[in-house]
Amino acid sequence: MRISNADIEKPKFAINNESKKIYITANEGNFLDKNKILLNKNVRFKSNDFSIETEKVIFNRSEQTAQSKTKTYFKAENTTILSDGFDIFDKGNKIVFYGNSFVILK
Repeated sequence: MRISNADIEKPKFAINNESKKIYITANEGNFLDKNKILLNKNVRFKSNDFSIETEKVIFNRSEQTAQSKTKTYFKAENTTILSDGFDIFDKGNKIVFYGNSFVILK
């Protein structure tokens, strides 16, 4: 039997805006306060346009924002970005990548 310190096992959330939904999944989640949740292990963001994979994200449910300071893998149809973290804000319309970022355009 595995004992976990997670408040939530296999959490699922979404960031919604006028034009799209970004689905968020992880293996574990811990409440930092009533709106902020630390998502851990195999964190994935998925929309019709892109996916992002990383290991730790702070997701704010009320502000619909997400921030990570761990290695990030972003993939879209003709673009791949490897970075040291990211910020998603403006209801998922804007993503800023941090640190040493490596961009591949096809």
